[in-house]
Amino acid sequence: QYNWRELSSFNALRHPELPVFHFSIACNHCEDAPCMQNCPALAYTRDFVTGAIIHHAESCIGCKYCTWACPYDAPKFNKAKGIVEKCTFCVDRLHENKKPACVDACPVDALSYGEDEEQKEALVPGFVDVGIRPAISLIPLRTNLPPEIYNLDKTDRVEIAAVYEKPPSKVKLSKEWSLIALTILVSTMAGWFGTHIYTGLDFPLHWFLALSIPSIMFSSLHLGKKTRAWRAILNVKNSWLSREILTLLLFMGSGALSIMFPHPILNGFAMVMGIFCLISIDMVYHIFIRPENLNTHSAMTLLTGFMVFSLASNIVFLIGFTISIKISLYLYRKISFRKQTIKWKLGLSIARLVPLFVALVYIGSPWFYWLDSWMVLSLIGIGEVIDRIEYYDEAEVPFPKMELFEHLNKKNNAEQ
Repeated sequence: QYNWRELSSFNALRHPELPVFHFSIACNHCEDAPCMQNCPALAYTRDFVTGAIIHHAESCIGCKYCTWACPYDAPKFNKAKGIVEKCTFCVDRLHENKKPACVDACPVDALSYGEDEEQKEALVPGFVDVGIRPAISLIPLRTNLPPEIYNLDKTDRVEIAAVYEKPPSKVKLSKEWSLIALTILVSTMAGWFGTHIYTGLDFPLHWFLALSIPSIMFSSLHLGKKTRAWRAILNVKNSWLSREILTLLLFMGSGALSIMFPHPILNGFAMVMGIFCLISIDMVYHIFIRPENLNTHSAMTLLTGFMVFSLASNIVFLIGFTISIKISLYLYRKISFRKQTIKWKLGLSIARLVPLFVALVYIGSPWFYWLDSWMVLSLIGIGEVIDRIEYYDEAEVPFPKMELFEHLNKKNNAEQ
C-alpha cells in the first residue's frame, strides 16, 4: 500500500529559527500530463468532466516510465501487483458532487477543491515547475515572503545544510542493468548490421539472432506485467518508448529477412529502422536531468552505433571523428562535474578513456583491423559499458524532495 499524497517540508529538522512551511502534494492532473504523454501502453486517460488523469490498471505494463516522467512523483509502482498506481482525484465522488476524500479529511482546511484562476499561477520555491501546467494552486505564506532561513549566522547555516542530505535519485543503477545491456546490444547490432550493408562483410544470421533474442529478453525484464508487453507499442504517436520498442522489433525482423533474402529495399528499410531505433532510445531519456546540462553525451546509443560501424568498416576518418567526439563529450562532462564539486571516480574515467586514445593513435595502422585488434576492441567495448553505467548513475529526474533540496542548498550557498 502506497500513500498517494506526500508532505514536503521546508523545516524537516523542526529547527526553531526556520520557518514552518509545508505543502501537501499528490497528482496535480496537469494539462500537459507527462504520464499520459509518455506512457507506451496508453494506460492513462483524462476524465473530461473533472479534468482528472485516470490510470487504468488493466492496461498498465509496469514499465515504470511514468514514475520517471512525472515531476511530482505521483505514480507509484506497486511491486506486489507489478503495476503503477496513482491518485484518482476521487472521480467517483466528484461525479456525485462530493469533494475529494483528502479535502474532506484535512482537519485544518489546508486543502480545497474548485476553480481559482487568480491563484492558478501561485507557486512556491521548491515546487517543481517544468511548464506542464499543473492544476494546483499553492497559496504563499501569509507574510508573502518565500520560505527562507532567517536569523541564522554562518555557522548555523552550514550545520543545518549539512543535515539536509540529498534525496536518493529515482533512477536506480541497480535496477537499470537490463536497460544498460539492452542499449549496448542494440548499438552493437545496428553498427555491425550497417557494416554488413555498406561493405558486404558477412553477418551470419545466427549472430544477428544471438544479439536480437537477448535484446527482447532484456527489454521485457523491465516490465512488471510481461504478459502485456505487446501493449508497449500502442502509443507510437506520442511516446518515445513506444517508438523504441516498435522500431527495435521492425529492425530485428527486417534485418533477419535481409540477411536471408538480400534485397536493396529490404536492406535500406532495416537500416533506417536500426538508426531510428537508436534515436528513439536516446530520446527516451530526454526527461533526465544532466548535471552538465548537455543533452548530447558520450554514452548516446546513436554515437556508439556509428563508432561500431566505423570500426567494423575500418573507415579511418569516421573512426577518428566518432572517437574524438566521444572523448570530447566525456571530458566536458567530467570537467563540468569538477566545477560543480560533484564527485566522480577517476579510475573508471581512465578505464573508459585509455582504449579510445589508443584507438586514435593506431587508426590506419596495418594491424588495426577487425580480426587483428580484438584486444583494443574489447577494451573499447568495456569502456562503452562503463560510460553507459556512469550515465545512468549520474542521471536524475525532477521530483519534489529533490527540488526542495536544491532550493535550500542554493539558498545556503548564496548566503555563505
